Amino acid sequence: MSQEKLVKEIIKTCKYFRIMEYEVETCFVEKKIIDGLEDIIFVENLLNIFYKKKNQNLYKKNLNQQRLKNLLIELEKIRLNLEFKGV
Repeated sequence: MSQEKLVKEIIKTCKYFRIMEYEVETCFVEKKIIDGLEDIIFVENLLNIFYKKKNQNLYKKNLNQQRLKNLLIELEKIRLNLEFKGV
């Protein structure tokens, strides 16, 4: 998945889970997420939030499981690459 597509998926998922407001300027958020994807703590926090939110009953009904699964896999790959880069 390209970085641009990944960032857009992260923003969509954050808005779906109500982590961020719908009215937030996405251009600013995209830059912050791109910078954050270089930080292992940011990526781990995203993963933790998404895993916790996906198990809440409020979101289970209309959640696109495959789309979220693909996003989580991409974030896990980034986390592992950052972890190995730090060793």
